[in-house]
Amino acid sequence: MANNHEKKDTKGQQQEPSSSKGEKIGETLKKIITSGSPTEISKEIIGTILGQAIKAKEDITLRVSNEMISLVRKINFVDEFSKFAQNHKFKVTAEIEILKKEENKD
Repeated sequence: MANNHEKKDTKGQQQEPSSSKGEKIGETLKKIITSGSPTEISKEIIGTILGQAIKAKEDITLRVSNEMISLVRKINFVDEFSKFAQNHKFKVTAEIEILKKEENKD
């Protein structure tokens, strides 16, 4: 029987339950608090904190990017431009100058 807390990402791969991510961060914070001084904080703890921060940033960036892509895909640009054109007047001006070619006398 599958764990109810397990999630799958958009590619169908199993994701780590959010509660275990929280537990890892909690454990790391406990280690930092109980260590006593900054000199006693190990590289492992600092690496864990940085790794979790980078992962969180990547997760947020991916979700925001996917949401923006889905919103842009829903826009029908032809219809939107048609609506815009119904309420606006277009003015096009052009200036054309025709010049005679200079003849080269050799």
